[in-house]
Amino acid sequence: MLRSGVWLFAAVAAFGADIVGSDLLKAALTDGLRQAAPRSTVDLAGSLPGRRALADGRASVGLLFLKEGEAEPAAPSGQSFQRYLLANAAVVVAVHKTNAQPQVSFADLNSLLAKDPKVYYVNWNDLAGGNQSDTILTYLYAPHGAFTRELLQGVVLVGQPYRAEVNWVMDWAPVGQSLANRPATLAFAPALPAGSEGRVLQVSDGRPGKSQTAYAPDEMNIYNGDYPLRLPLYLYVRSDRQAAHKEGLKWLFSEAAADRIRAAGLYPAPKAIRERLAQRLDSR
Repeated sequence: MLRSGVWLFAAVAAFGADIVGSDLLKAALTDGLRQAAPRSTVDLAGSLPGRRALADGRASVGLLFLKEGEAEPAAPSGQSFQRYLLANAAVVVAVHKTNAQPQVSFADLNSLLAKDPKVYYVNWNDLAGGNQSDTILTYLYAPHGAFTRELLQGVVLVGQPYRAEVNWVMDWAPVGQSLANRPATLAFAPALPAGSEGRVLQVSDGRPGKSQTAYAPDEMNIYNGDYPLRLPLYLYVRSDRQAAHKEGLKWLFSEAAADRIRAAGLYPAPKAIRERLAQRLDSR
């Protein structure tokens, strides 16, 4: 038994797997995929090896986060991919419930977080609509596997380092306590945990060519891409192999998979959309 297990691991490493993708999904999805589609091999070892396996034909299904401006994965010669938006990573911006600040823009967040912004914000009344003279107390909650730190730095800070005053923590407790008790708190997190006393702000992109409208991080706004602090997770399926992997794909669209995706701090596609995609698989 041990030898066969070692052989299987070596074979997957050498020849690739049917289903590949981001290692941040490994703990959440691997077991479910293997149970739902026992004839498919699964190796969520990382985005870069997953892209290579898709490009050279060793893999047929990929689960990949796609950054703004990043190229789609390449398909083997003569082949193409079907692409489905399976989920999103996102960052919400939260304040104390008494804070009347209605919204923030990417420019505001850059001025609040970047080490050397064009305009340096320190107090709440530096913001349009700010009604407090208190110094902003900033928390960045980035638990293991979350994109909070990277998403803000890559999009909002445009690669700049964070200023020293930003408190980066991996434990929610100090963030939740500050949101509950200190009106000057500004917090960033993948989501507000149930029971949190914080209030979520609307966010606008506002960069040249982007929307000036601020959106709340609700299910449809995140899925549609209107809420700008999000990173899409796409499911890529080679068109000629879609029928062969129908069981695994249907499980990925299921509520069981959605529960695991939520538990990993991500936002699955709305249930009605996932059900429609699963039905389309049966009609092909």
